Amino acid sequence: MGFLTGKKGKAISIILMALFAAGAILWTATAPPPYIRIHPPIEMGEVPQGVTDVQAEGDPLGELLVEMKDLPGHDEIVLQEDLGRAFVTCMDGKIWKVDFIANTAEPFVDPPLMAAGARQIPGAPDTIVFCTSYLHGAAYPEGEKVGIYKLSVSSRQVAPLLTRAPVIRETYAIPGENTGAVYTGENFRPFKIEEMTEQNSRPLMFCNDLDISRDGKRIYFSEPFAYEGASMGGGAVAEAVSLGKNGMLWQLDLEDGSVGLVGRGYSFLDGVLLEYENGDRESSILITETIKFRILRLHLEGAKAGKDRVLWKNLPGMPDGLDRDAQGRVWAGLLKRRSPLVNFIHANPWIKPLFLRIPPSMVPAGKETGIIAFSPDCSQALYSTMHDGNAMSDISVVVPGRDRFYLPRFDLESHGLYSMNNPLD
Repeated sequence: MGFLTGKKGKAISIILMALFAAGAILWTATAPPPYIRIHPPIEMGEVPQGVTDVQAEGDPLGELLVEMKDLPGHDEIVLQEDLGRAFVTCMDGKIWKVDFIANTAEPFVDPPLMAAGARQIPGAPDTIVFCTSYLHGAAYPEGEKVGIYKLSVSSRQVAPLLTRAPVIRETYAIPGENTGAVYTGENFRPFKIEEMTEQNSRPLMFCNDLDISRDGKRIYFSEPFAYEGASMGGGAVAEAVSLGKNGMLWQLDLEDGSVGLVGRGYSFLDGVLLEYENGDRESSILITETIKFRILRLHLEGAKAGKDRVLWKNLPGMPDGLDRDAQGRVWAGLLKRRSPLVNFIHANPWIKPLFLRIPPSMVPAGKETGIIAFSPDCSQALYSTMHDGNAMSDISVVVPGRDRFYLPRFDLESHGLYSMNNPLD
């Protein structure tokens, strides 16, 4: 067939050029911001044998007890079973109170933005500390700030503890064995909150999860990334696709009024759980790199201080929040199953520029979710199960109670308090 000629050929050529130009304009217009940097290829392997060996039979998550069916989808539950109650950080932007005695759930307070990771101050059931961040697609009153807040239960008063972080102008070398940088000793340089200004600090952009030291004096919290548009849900899609290493772990010292950087250079640093070797001083921290399907330990004290270690990788789902049961065993919610598509795009980052141009609502996301448990030192997997998503999706954390384990669901369409018997009893 020869080249197209004549009027018909010219018309087709014009149409093709117009389509090409339109495509180029669309490609440019939908380009991700320059701070979204694509990570080199990562080959994600098979689920560890230690996890598959403890995979539960059947689908234990397919049949759960559902109570308080007015309760919206939520991220975290602070259980206070001795007082017959719990406080729940819900996706409608409010903290709800669950009354186990009356079997009711109702809104309790309306904090800034959406509350997320939360803990009770040890020994002080009247005080709950929590993160707040934007939920993608939700509208909030002007002036509400991301940060760490405390709730005084008896007065229903909410007060900010921290809404800014120091600007870290110095960069310290990441040791060759480390995944990220862990700051301890002389490298840990806290900054007095009262000395923060517009020049030496910035607003917190995304406060996701936290844990509190046994003495109640230090709060460790995660900031998965800190750029424009940071939010829970759809606002994290670009970070998940690019596998950016923007995650930070901060320490807020309530006693001396300072905040310091504990860790940086992690991919969507999410769950935070303190560890203790001797006494009440935290010696290390477990964190989840949600988008890399990994759990790590950051060493704060001892011979390994300043080092990190990958404890588990290639998990079957995205590890989100971390908690402990009465026996000290570590539990994690597996927000989304790791799919063959995820494996493919991380092994072939050449395709990521296309995925980064797709609206977050159109990025393929399955409903399969699960939970996993480890020994107290996180060296051995004890239990694992994945659910097909028919009964529930998006388990953000496992919250162990005395008689039942509660499963928060980070799902706007979800309603109710979901729980199961302790699967390790």
